[in-house]
Amino acid sequence: MAELDKLDVDLLRLIAEEPRAGVREYARRLNIARNTATSRIAKLEQLGVIVGWRPQMDLAPLGYEVTSFVHVWIAQSQLEATLGRLARIPELIEANTVSGDGDLLCRLVAHNNSHFEEVLQKVQQLEGVQRVRSEIVLNRRIWPRVIPLIEKVRSDM
Repeated sequence: MAELDKLDVDLLRLIAEEPRAGVREYARRLNIARNTATSRIAKLEQLGVIVGWRPQMDLAPLGYEVTSFVHVWIAQSQLEATLGRLARIPELIEANTVSGDGDLLCRLVAHNNSHFEEVLQKVQQLEGVQRVRSEIVLNRRIWPRVIPLIEKVRSDM
């Protein structure tokens, strides 16, 4: 584990629970100086534990009601170039290299099934893409979360 102590983990939990609370509020709740909270947050960013401050969003109210996971097989030695081409598709919101089935696991969104088919065809037609396999999400049951994991790390300390 990175160079973290219980204060770092407690701070992470607060940030995960209420990312908009601000440094002053984190310091107050942890009963530490504001400068301590600021330096600990900077340390967590430097260690790569905190990688961004983006809000978690449901894209359905923006008209993207279909979410899918797409396995993509890439031609040998074409990964980086193909990733560049994939990044130009706005509906592709995440791509991860994976072991197992395919080379990439991508998350795509679309307005409806017809639009999803269009986006999937764009992916299939990209140079470097050999094949794809898709799975449409019917309902998100558990949103991305970290608090249970932070609690586990804290209890293991």
